[in-house]
Amino acid sequence: MMVPVTISPEARSFIDRIGQGAAFDTIIDRARQVVPGLRSIEVVLDAATEEIPPGVVLWTHRDDIGPRHDPTHRNWIDWMAATFPPEVCQNFTLLPVFHDDGR
Repeated sequence: MMVPVTISPEARSFIDRIGQGAAFDTIIDRARQVVPGLRSIEVVLDAATEEIPPGVVLWTHRDDIGPRHDPTHRNWIDWMAATFPPEVCQNFTLLPVFHDDGR
């Protein structure tokens, strides 16, 4: 089953404006492959603040894994750094939303 992805219009506009659509597609494909218990991906634009520029957040809705060690985040950062230059990495963040409803 293909994990559904929803992309806010603001996130899509930002990705198009910075010309990183191909990188974004690769990132989505990778998340679908490596995030355990993945249910859906919600892509939103995180607005700029005085300290940080705007960026795209991929909220990965996933099954709750409990208290055990989950290497997903560390592995994700390593993969991003090995796959893309800093000017791509700085625009995308992957964050989990855990669900423990037993589904």
